[in-house]
Amino acid sequence: MGMDKASIVLNGKMLIEIVANNLLNAGISEITVSVRDKKQSEWIKEIFNDKIETVIDSEELIGIWDVLKFTLPTNNLVQIISVDSPWFDAQSIQLLTKEFKRNPTKIGVVPWSKKGPEPLLMQIKSSEFLENISNTKPMPLRKFVDSEDYVRINYQKFSNTNALKNLNNPDDLIF
Repeated sequence: MGMDKASIVLNGKMLIEIVANNLLNAGISEITVSVRDKKQSEWIKEIFNDKIETVIDSEELIGIWDVLKFTLPTNNLVQIISVDSPWFDAQSIQLLTKEFKRNPTKIGVVPWSKKGPEPLLMQIKSSEFLENISNTKPMPLRKFVDSEDYVRINYQKFSNTNALKNLNNPDDLIF
């Protein structure tokens, strides 16, 4: 989009605020945001009065695979969500949590759109996920989560029809 997606304003709020509020409304109070640099980290912390942690995606980390592998907390249930997914709201997050409770032996639950898995919106058991990712050669996350270890949640189960839509182009705001 040619600008920092976190700072894009939609309906009077920045995307980072919308996503954080969606997490808070779903009952998730510990929020960590992967940021590109110290400057972005500082303004995000300032917006949230230092109530949100940040992890800087350093040059040593090569993309989302490494960010997850080296920065996920252990022994937690973790909701992963990208900043450009403002419609993945509290109801969507709670749907994942409910499906996870029904499938306690799985590593995670992953929304599936018409395009396949949407791993940047998944919920996982971080310890099991970390063990699995640490013993695997890097690959696209969509391929990684396409296994029996993850519950597939069909896009039609989401009450918000735009829940799995993200913002990559200005046209994504046109419905």
